[in-house]
Amino acid sequence: MADPSIQTFCCRRALDYHPSYKLMNEFNTDRFNMVCLLSSIIGITGAAYQILPKVELKVPNRFYSNIMRRGKYIIMWLAIADICASLGILLRSCLKLMHHFQWYDGQPYTVSCIFLAVWIQYFYIVTWFWTLSYAVDMWRAYQDKHSCRKLYHMVAWSIPAIFTFIGLSTLYRPNANCHNLSLKENIVMKFLPNYFFTFLPVIVVMVVNPVLYSLSTGYIYHIITSYMAQYSTNERKMLDLFKQRFALINLAFYLCWAPNLINAVIVWTSWDNLPNGVMLTLWYLMAILNPMQAFFNSFLYNLLEHTEQICCKCFGAQSRVQEMVECRPLLIANVKGSSNSNGYEIIE
Repeated sequence: MADPSIQTFCCRRALDYHPSYKLMNEFNTDRFNMVCLLSSIIGITGAAYQILPKVELKVPNRFYSNIMRRGKYIIMWLAIADICASLGILLRSCLKLMHHFQWYDGQPYTVSCIFLAVWIQYFYIVTWFWTLSYAVDMWRAYQDKHSCRKLYHMVAWSIPAIFTFIGLSTLYRPNANCHNLSLKENIVMKFLPNYFFTFLPVIVVMVVNPVLYSLSTGYIYHIITSYMAQYSTNERKMLDLFKQRFALINLAFYLCWAPNLINAVIVWTSWDNLPNGVMLTLWYLMAILNPMQAFFNSFLYNLLEHTEQICCKCFGAQSRVQEMVECRPLLIANVKGSSNSNGYEIIE
């Protein structure tokens, strides 16, 4: 739902002489907007659950306790941005369901629609930057480097504002009739900036995050082997948990935003002959999956947090055992009737 093609055609009625414009009317049907409404409600529910206060687990290992706090901080801001984006979709769907075409060409509707388009695009770009920030911070955290919270906030809130302003200002100026262009207007310069600034962050996250998570997994392997002084089945399972969680986070992001990228490619390459069935399928997938990002994030980041809690407990228990061995080495021998290598009996 943060797709430029949808924002291009949602705020004014398109002319009916072009088959592609007729197809765009699907965005204003009750069926399409009901799908958007339901998926946005699910997304808001998932993100709201993510930011609810939870019982803090006391972790004996200070290093992993710090990593968990850092992760929760970024996840909270990601959930807030997800709520705002899904709320924008919810309001836009309600507006269309209530008014249909009765108010469609009026100035108040156009202004409201453009405002919601800006709102949705801005907060979705914010979610993508927070998703990138989480991967960067985990990569730094497992190297025991400090968190850059101020930098994350500056990047995650200011750059999306710049991208949204440039993209949508070129799209909606001098008026909202961006799909009914005159012969003098440059179509490429009218549409391309918004596509570029919308999908650039998506592509960056799709490329960079898997690399950062892969590097983080390497550091986790080093940490596990250093703390445990071994790499047996338990340690291998622990590392596999991290790999699975990181892979699921990447997979969910690809699932939510791949339809938007495919849609953009088809729109730019086949505008005069859009495949109706394919396009409608992609648009409904976008209507379902884009707001569901908030729900997927709530589920998957909680799983990752659960994985880190398991590791914290294991590392904490291992540290306590090592401390007992160093402080009271004779008291941990609790074997009756056994003997050492020299044949002497061990007494409790």
